Amino acid sequence: MTNPSKFLFDMDFSEPVEPEVEAAPEPQIPMIPVSEHQALVEAARKKGFEQGRAEALKDLQETQEKILTDEVGRLSGAVVQVLQTIDDAVNAQERDAVGLAFLVARRLCAHLIARQPLAEVVALVSECLGPLRRAPHLVIRVALRDVENLKKRLDPIIREKGFDGRLVILGEDDIGPGDCHIEWADGGILRDRKELDKQIDTSIRAYLAARAAKAASKTAPAAEPKDTGQ
Repeated sequence: MTNPSKFLFDMDFSEPVEPEVEAAPEPQIPMIPVSEHQALVEAARKKGFEQGRAEALKDLQETQEKILTDEVGRLSGAVVQVLQTIDDAVNAQERDAVGLAFLVARRLCAHLIARQPLAEVVALVSECLGPLRRAPHLVIRVALRDVENLKKRLDPIIREKGFDGRLVILGEDDIGPGDCHIEWADGGILRDRKELDKQIDTSIRAYLAARAAKAASKTAPAAEPKDTGQ
């Protein structure tokens, strides 16, 4: 049987003394004078204002440039459209004027031929008799109703031009008033008013088509140069 332990009265059961702990130093807050603080705040405010103003001006400039570009494009398109309208109007007026002039000329020509159907024929024969006065014969074909009148009008011209050949005047039903066919041994001249009208009409159409093509080439956008990579 074991012996109980004896009380050890040499042990100190009082509360231990806490070790002294050095307090941490309080953080040092930088201090500046109020006037300097206010100056820094004012400088920061001005800097922010200038940055905002610069960005606003940049945005405004970009917006204005876009508006200006769009407006220039719109105005350019409007100008092109106006010029095209003017060209179309001018071309239409020119076509109308040319057509009217041609119509007036045809009617005037028809009126003059009705009044003097042999005037152009006599003038044409008179021009031919000079260089052809040595020709052996000359055949003139005119409208059937104009044969006798043409013979009477050509007799003095033949004597005047000294034509020594044989002159034959034939009347045909398919030759219109004012038209004639003049034939000699190695050549001839044809005066056909209907064919002449066709040639004039063709020339007018070709002229108007050329003017329209020229106007279209002026209003067409220029081709952009190709990038050669140099």
